[in-house]
Amino acid sequence: MDNSALLALAASFSWVLSQLFGHKPALYYGSLQFNRLRMIIASFLLAIMILLTGNHWEIASNSWKWIIVSGIVGIGFGDLFLFIAMERLGPRRTGVLFAVNAPLAALFAWLLLDEALTYFTIFAVLFGFTGIVLAVIYGGPKTNIHVWEFTKPPLWIGVGAGLIAASGQAAGVLILRPVMEQGTDPLQVSLIRVLAAGFFLWALIFFDKNKTKIWEIPPMSVRWHVIGNGFFGLSFGLALFLKALETGQVAKVTMLVSISPVLMLPFVWFQTKKMPVLGAWLGAFLVVLGSWMIV
Repeated sequence: MDNSALLALAASFSWVLSQLFGHKPALYYGSLQFNRLRMIIASFLLAIMILLTGNHWEIASNSWKWIIVSGIVGIGFGDLFLFIAMERLGPRRTGVLFAVNAPLAALFAWLLLDEALTYFTIFAVLFGFTGIVLAVIYGGPKTNIHVWEFTKPPLWIGVGAGLIAASGQAAGVLILRPVMEQGTDPLQVSLIRVLAAGFFLWALIFFDKNKTKIWEIPPMSVRWHVIGNGFFGLSFGLALFLKALETGQVAKVTMLVSISPVLMLPFVWFQTKKMPVLGAWLGAFLVVLGSWMIV
């Protein structure tokens, strides 16, 4: 197994933890304000990580615009709609919609970057994605009424938001791939992307109708969830993902990262005290097999 595959799998697990930490603050704040706060926290965490690594600041001048655009599209738009979907569908169902970014990214890379896409790779990606769909849709019994399983009608809003989030993530990856191929430091790239997305989201404050809650200090339980989400999602997890993109193909890396909904199943089992049904385990098997085929 090459290093890009290991890094992508590690990023996938980190993003599982990120989504689990993100559900509570998304419900408390709403997607827009929650994303504003997590951008601030992630920026501080990334700055600390960069200082600890001691790497010199080496971002090529021609890369800045692509990193900034990638941050606004992939994190600004993408994560904004991701947590809108999570508010309405819960973390488990949102996962399968967000996993659509894997085939989308592979398709975009093939069409626009001339990245090789063999029939075997296409088959493996579709195979793994089918497993993700099964694992998430059948991730729990119908009698499960845990907060993670609630859906807020109308359903089409949550589904649409999830698909927009997946498209934003795929486009952000596509824009960033040439930059990462140059060996650019993933932590430095992550910091620029997060700052760009943060400026974009905070600029939307002028359109907020209810500004009173923006400056509200959340309870400690919500604060820790915001910090955990910022670390596992936008700093540590994002850095692992970008490091994987340095040498790994977009199709392979995004597919391996997209197994996070399957990795979430044990957490759902633990939290709800109800074992996922047979379809969930069948989906998990297909994802593992598809990932093995890709690696």
